[in-house]
Order: sequence, then C-alpha cells, then structure tokens
Amino acid sequence: MTNFRFYKPGFNVSLGSKWTKAIMILIIVNAGVFVIQLLFSTISSQWGTSPILPDSNFIDEIVQQPIIVGPDRFTTLFWLYPPFAVGKMWLWQFVSYMFLHSIHDPWHLIINMLVLWMFGGEVERVMGTRKFLTMYFTAGIFAGIMCCIFTPYNPILGASGAIFAIEIAFAMFFPNVTIIFYVFPIKAKYLVTIFAGITIFNCLLPSGGNVAHFAHLGGLVYGFLFIRYEPRFSQLIISWQKQQRERSERKGDELRDEVDQLLDKVNREGFKSLTKKEKAFLKNASKRFRNMQDKD
Repeated sequence: MTNFRFYKPGFNVSLGSKWTKAIMILIIVNAGVFVIQLLFSTISSQWGTSPILPDSNFIDEIVQQPIIVGPDRFTTLFWLYPPFAVGKMWLWQFVSYMFLHSIHDPWHLIINMLVLWMFGGEVERVMGTRKFLTMYFTAGIFAGIMCCIFTPYNPILGASGAIFAIEIAFAMFFPNVTIIFYVFPIKAKYLVTIFAGITIFNCLLPSGGNVAHFAHLGGLVYGFLFIRYEPRFSQLIISWQKQQRERSERKGDELRDEVDQLLDKVNREGFKSLTKKEKAFLKNASKRFRNMQDKD
C-alpha cells in the first residue's frame, strides 16, 4: 500500500466527513437517476406502457427460464439482468445498474448514499480521485459478474457492491478509527469483519429475498484485493511501460544508425548507388520517423 498517500482521518468517531468532488458527483447522479426512475415508473403505471423486451424466442431457447422485466422500460434497460446483459450483450448494464435503486424502498438509496458519504471521502483522500473512481466502478462490475455467476437469473440494481469495496478500503486504511454503528461505538476493522461474516453466511443460505448478497461479497473481496495488490500491479505496469519506452528508443537509435550509413553512401556515391532494398528501407524509415514525431 506504499503508493497511496499517507492520510490521517480528521475524526475519531465517524459520523461523516467533508464532501469531496467524486462523492458529491456520485451522490447527485444516483439521486438524479432515482428521480428519473420515479418518472418512468409513474408514466408506465399511468399510461400503461409496456417494458422493452428482447426476442422472447432467444430467451426461451437459450435460458429456459421465465423472462423477468422491470416495472418500466428504463429499469429493464439499465438494471443488471444476466440473460440480457450476457445473453443479448447489453454490456452497459454492468455499469448502469450501479446507479439504479429500488423505487419501492427509498431506504435502499438513502442508506447506500449515507454510507458512501460517511466512508467515501476519507478513502478518496487517501487514494486520490482517479484511483478511487477506478476502484468504485471496477468493484461494481466485479460484483455484477459475481451475481451473473452465482445468481444468473436474478436482476440486480444498486451501488452496494461498490460501496462494500469502499467500506473494506476504509477499514484497511483506518482499522482503529471508531465508527458509531447505530448507537454502539466499534472499530472499523471489527465492523467490516462483522459485515463480511454476515455476507458470507447469507451467501451460503438458500437463495431468497431481494438482497444481492453475492454483489456484497464481490465488493468486499474486490476492495480487499484492490487495496492490497493494486500498488504492486501499478508498479508492474509502470515497469513494463518503461521497458517498452527503452526498447522503442533502442530501435530508434538502431534505425538512425542504419539511415546515417545509407545517407553517407548517398553522399559518397550518389542516390543511384542504392539498391531497391535500400531505397525501400529509407522510404519506410522516413514514414516511421514521421509517425514517431506525430506521437510526440
């Protein structure tokens, strides 16, 4: 974790922190999408519009399961439903589902945004906005993939998978910070351990209910792996990029040496002394130099 900036949270009892840019934008977007869901749901119920469906023959033949659709076209298009997301290649659902929440239970949105506000700001300050958003969205995608594997016929929606990744990241950065859980003070590392135990237990139970437990588990696992190993992976990428640059520079130097030798030959013996192969080489070398200059 050496790549992340050292940062000490500005509180000992976590009731929330100052707004950060990414947290503010995420909360505004989630709230805005929730309003759009309400509008589409109201229009659907008042005007009786039917949800959009892919070819039912495809679903019947490939999935052999009843088709599940959302309460309106907007939800059906943008929640994560594996038979559509994978079977029909509606791949945008792996990202869009994170911004949808249950319109029948506003607490789904409220609790998710509250937890995002409480822990996200501090995690973003440690990681930086770019890495924070990278973890947030990749954790959400990974959580969606987990649900596709273990609950392939259940639609899911909500930011919980990404937010569980933020929770474990907070506990790894600030394990001894005290959190007020309802009215009980508890250290972050113990609270997240309890959440992880409950999540694993629920995943082992027979499927049922409206909670995507495998999305929560996916977020926890991914968040842990990201914080633990992302700095090493970044170093590998940086090292590989450095090797590629050095290799490109060596090839460029070798190319210039060969060009210089041919130009010396032209100066001594004239252009007609070059063979067809040497002329073609000079022409290709000229194109390569122009491309290298364009990239610079």
